[in-house]
Amino acid sequence: MLEVTDDKALPKAERKRLQVVNSCGISRRAKLVKLADKICNLRDISRSPPTGWSLERQQAYFDWAQAVVEGIRGTHPALEAIFDEALARKPLHS
Repeated sequence: MLEVTDDKALPKAERKRLQVVNSCGISRRAKLVKLADKICNLRDISRSPPTGWSLERQQAYFDWAQAVVEGIRGTHPALEAIFDEALARKPLHS
């Protein structure tokens, strides 16, 4: 689905920015895919952070995922509740 595929020709920071900016304008189906993807990613990072990811990088991902999902709120309340549960497991500074 092209709507949820990043343009790899762009720098990573720009691709991430565009996901936040464009999330509200994509189709309902694309929003559902994006929501499910962010849920899976947050759960994976909480359970087993990627090798080499600092606590700060993990927190930044959670913050960014939250910004993306804010643009698609109202699409599927049940999935959004699951996302919020995953978001609540945000890594904290120790």
